[in-house]
Amino acid sequence: MTLTTGQKDFHREHPLCWMCDFLGALKVLPAELHHITGRGRRHDVRANYSALCQRHHQALQSRMDAEVVCLVLKREYDRIHYDRELICDLRGWSTTWITAADVDRCERIMGIMMEVTRC
Repeated sequence: MTLTTGQKDFHREHPLCWMCDFLGALKVLPAELHHITGRGRRHDVRANYSALCQRHHQALQSRMDAEVVCLVLKREYDRIHYDRELICDLRGWSTTWITAADVDRCERIMGIMMEVTRC
């Protein structure tokens, strides 16, 4: 896949996996640029980019609430381009399908799981 200039800029700014870093992995793996939802020209916007290693991308890809997890990471690692409503719109959902409270709750759960796995 040939990256656009915007995609190259994003990848240069975010070369490591957000999930590896969030989870406190001993080794943070190199990231690939992935879309939070959908692909294609309509979906090729900075707010829809995420930086995940192949392992974490595959783990999230088939998950029901993968967008919410990616929004937690987007808010943490690329806050200026975080746009929950746009992600809902790109997915074809109402802009309130995923609420700010959903993202907050997911972040708390992810934090709890991270602490539990360290015990």
